[in-house]
Amino acid sequence: MEFLMTYGWAIIVVLAAIAALAYFGVLSPGSLLPERTTFGAPIQSLDNAVIRASDNTVTLALTNNLGSRLSVDAVATDGDCTGSTTEIDHNLDGTFVAVAGQDIPNGANFQLEITCSENLQSGDRFSSDITITYTNQASGLARPHQGSVQGRVI
Repeated sequence: MEFLMTYGWAIIVVLAAIAALAYFGVLSPGSLLPERTTFGAPIQSLDNAVIRASDNTVTLALTNNLGSRLSVDAVATDGDCTGSTTEIDHNLDGTFVAVAGQDIPNGANFQLEITCSENLQSGDRFSSDITITYTNQASGLARPHQGSVQGRVI
């Protein structure tokens, strides 16, 4: 009985330590997950997205690797950012304009700014799947392109 009691107390101490670590957020998976912006070819991500609580926006830095000019027709989001409006800066000069009809040369970098309808809270984790619908200017065909954004709201 004494042998079992010793192991019992040791197990209680270990459980109490784990509970304390969980309470103070050390074991929180949200703090351990990396920031990630994933868009494959032909529209690839250049950097992790910037997610701002001050104006409820997500800014993506992308590049056109299609092999020809493309125009971004629409951007749809889900997850933590729905009901969004989107603007594009294809000259990287800080001038964001409506998405539809923006012609982007092959190899050019551009930014998409997505305004979320929800209020983003600073310090929270953010996750959203994003679908960019673009038209290949060489063929005239419209195609969807999917990616995802995960990160911390600043």
